[in-house]
Order: sequence, then C-alpha cells, then structure tokens
Amino acid sequence: MRSMTPSDVVDVGTQVRRNEVRGWQLCAVIMVLTVIAGVIARNTAPAGYSVALVGLVLACTAAFARPAVGVHIIVFFSLLGDDHVTPWYPFTKNMSSQESMFFVGDGFSMTPLETVLLATYASFFLRALADTEWRLKRGALFRPMVVFVVFVAIGFAKGHLTGHDRTIAIFEVRPMVYIPLVYLLITNLFTTQRQYRITFALAVIAMSIQSVFSLGYWRGLTDLGREELEALGEHTASVTMDVVFVFVLSLVVFRGTRWKKWALLPLLVPMLWAFVLAQRRAGMVALFAGIVVMFAVLFVRDRRRFWHIAPVFGFFALLLVAATWGASGGLGLPANAVKTVFFPGQLEDADQSSNLYREIEAFNLWYTIWESPLTGFGFGQPFLVVRPMPDISFFEYWQYLPHNSVLWVWIKTGFFGFVAMLYLFGRAIHRGAQSAMRVVGKDDLAMVVAGLAFPIMFLVFAYVDIGWGIRPAVMLAVCFALCADFEGLAPDGDVAPITRPGVHSTRGQMVRAPGG
Repeated sequence: MRSMTPSDVVDVGTQVRRNEVRGWQLCAVIMVLTVIAGVIARNTAPAGYSVALVGLVLACTAAFARPAVGVHIIVFFSLLGDDHVTPWYPFTKNMSSQESMFFVGDGFSMTPLETVLLATYASFFLRALADTEWRLKRGALFRPMVVFVVFVAIGFAKGHLTGHDRTIAIFEVRPMVYIPLVYLLITNLFTTQRQYRITFALAVIAMSIQSVFSLGYWRGLTDLGREELEALGEHTASVTMDVVFVFVLSLVVFRGTRWKKWALLPLLVPMLWAFVLAQRRAGMVALFAGIVVMFAVLFVRDRRRFWHIAPVFGFFALLLVAATWGASGGLGLPANAVKTVFFPGQLEDADQSSNLYREIEAFNLWYTIWESPLTGFGFGQPFLVVRPMPDISFFEYWQYLPHNSVLWVWIKTGFFGFVAMLYLFGRAIHRGAQSAMRVVGKDDLAMVVAGLAFPIMFLVFAYVDIGWGIRPAVMLAVCFALCADFEGLAPDGDVAPITRPGVHSTRGQMVRAPGG
C-alpha cells in the first residue's frame, strides 16, 4: 500500500480557500464570456433575444456548476425586475410575453427564473445522489411551509375542478410556490453565514439598480400625474425597499460597521427617491411597523441605548409629520400614512376614493369568504361582487387580485390554508425574534432585524394592497431563512476538518488511518 504523504491531508482552511478560488475563477470566466457573448449578440440582434438567451445559458451553467451561486442569481435577478418600469426585462416573465426581450412564442409559460431554479435543483439532487451520506436539511420552517404549500396545492386543484382560468391560476400560485423552493435551496446549500450576507447584499444592490431604472422612467414622463407616479414601480416595490431602510437604520441604531453605512449611502439615495415619488401609503405604513420592530429589539437588547435614541427619534418623526401635515405628493407621504391609519377623513379626495374602493372591495371579499369559508373558491376563480365597485377594468386581474391580499389567501385556500399561512409567518417571526436576541455581530444583528421586520411589514402591506408577487416572495424566502436558520450556523471557517480517503481526524487534528 502506498505510504501517506503530507499532501494527502487537507485541513479545513486550505480546502475552503481552494473551493473559493475555484468558485471565483469560474464566476470570472462566466462573466467574461457573458460580456463577450452579449456584445456579439447585441450587434446581431437589436431586439435583444440573443442577449437574453446567452445570459440565461450562462446563468444556468453557473447554477449547475455551483448551486449556491444559483441561489445568488435567483435572488439578484428576481429583485431586479419590474413589470411597470422595465417591461422588456425577461427574468420573471413568461417566455410568451411579447413585450419581453425573451419572447419565445405564445403559450410558452415558463420563465427564465424557473429555468435557473431547475438547473440549480438538478445540480443539487445530482450531488445528493453522489453522496451516500447526504441528508435533506430541514430548516426550522420546513414543516409549516410544507403544510402551507399543501393547502395551496389543494386550492389549485379546487379551482381546476370548478372550471378555473388556468392561466390566471398559475399566475396566482407562482409566488407561493417560489417561497418554499428558494427557502429549501438556501437552507441546504448555505453552510456559512457569509453566504447569507452575500445574498442579502445582492438583494440590496438589485433593488437599488431597479430604483435607478424607476428614476430614469420618471425623468421621461411628460405627465406627472398621480397615476403616472404610482407606475414608478410595482405595487410591491415599496415593501421590498422597506427591508433596506430598516437595515440601514438598524446599522445606525445598533452601531454597525462604519464603512458599511457609507457604502450603503449611494445605494440608498435612489431607493429613497423612488420610494417617495411613488407615494405608496401602504409602503410607508409598513415601514413604520418595521421601525417599531427595530426599536422593540433594541429595547430588549440594550434598554439604556433605547432610552437614549427612541425618544429623540420619535420626537423628530412627529416633527416631520407635523411639518408636512398639509403637504401633498411625495413630500406629504409620512403625514398621509399617519392620516390613513388615524385620520382618514383628512386625506385628499384621491386617497379617500382609494380607501372607499378598498372598503367596498373588503365587503365583497368577506361575502365571498362566507359563501365557502372552509374550502375556499380555489385559484383562478374571481371573488364575488355583490356590492357594485368603481370601474378599474384597466387592471385585468381586478377580480382575482384584490387589495386585501391577506383575505385573498382565505378565498383561495380556505380557512385551514389561511391558518397555515398565519402560522408560517408567526413561526418565522418567533424564530426571528429569538435569533435577534442571540446573534452577536452588530452587522449581522442589523441584517437579522431587517429579516425579522419583513414578514411583519409584508402582512401590514398585504392587508391593504396587492402583496403576493414574485419579488416579495423571493425576499420572503430569504428573510424566512435569515429569521430561522442563519443564527444556528457556525461562524465562517469554524467547521469540522476535511480529510481525504484513508485519513480520519480527532478533535480537529489530522491523523493517518491505521495501516496507511
């Protein structure tokens, strides 16, 4: 038998460094090929299809080569798109969407996001089959998520059996299916806290770039009316931005790393600008809820600092609301959010009309629920209209996607599906609160607090606005994992030693196998 040599023993640090170098080399090669192929394709196909095709092939290649990179790709490019501002953007759109640069043909309902998901899962399962000791890692939210998805599947079947619109049903179900799919990848592929940080950073960068697109769209508007400004982003764009705002505030409140605060400033400016211009009151109210969560964590962790900061913050917040109480447009957004909750009678006519529409809609939603409270109506079925509503037929899904996206779940999945959703969110919030109490690093604490705040902000937002979309669904998956599974990971590099065949380890020291 060949005698063992020092090269047969690989310590953890060396192996990790080798893996990182190989990974970055692969990413560098893919990026170079992407640029070269993109330039060539752009010169030969002005419509952009070739660019999209090359990008998708390279994204799938990277996801298959390194599934964890596939998660980064999914999160980044999902949060980058926006139907209103960038209708040509293909990643979250069906390849049957004619306005998309990745239009393949009518009836082709698959999206590039799903293609990358398939490539990532294919690599994930192939690697699992090759490892005889592989076991599925069930994250802390695995079981409640499975229960919720089962009721979503039942709702889809119920809609199908009662003659639903299949295209609309798939459109409705997609975000709910993406949540467990992305969550399962994160909890099984991410083995270090550093991977969570990278994903969260990519999410912030993607939302900032999207805000730049929104501002570019705004500069090209000739009519700056209320409806045009609200089209600066999807309905859910503001609530995903709220995560970044809470994260930045948490870095300040919990005294995070100084350079990160300065690095986030150029990313924060376009987001804040686009957020104010869009005038989404629901997004502002949700942000208030997120800030309350942040100060609740501060109160428990550092009560002395809480009493130094919270009263001052509250005073200036009240001063800002008072100073802009009579203002209109984006300048009056904080005051309008307060009016919406406490003084709806003082809102402008347009906002009061919007509130009235929601009230009538809520009456119809409750009527629909009581018609089938246990099983619901299923996906692809419209809610019942027994009280006439103002005409918003310009929105083709007005009878399928109501503003109250919380009651919408009850209508689609029935009472037990609704309870399963609430339990999933409640469990995530519970685990997130525990994690926020235990996490050590201040930067990590700010990130976990933002992850904890998002499910709460999402529920607040979804109660009064259309909430179930692809972007918030992907962000929910990331934040669910941050809440429930991030803190339990060992610090980066603090993992068990790795040895090659014929070598075993004892208490972290490399030992040759007997007879070696």
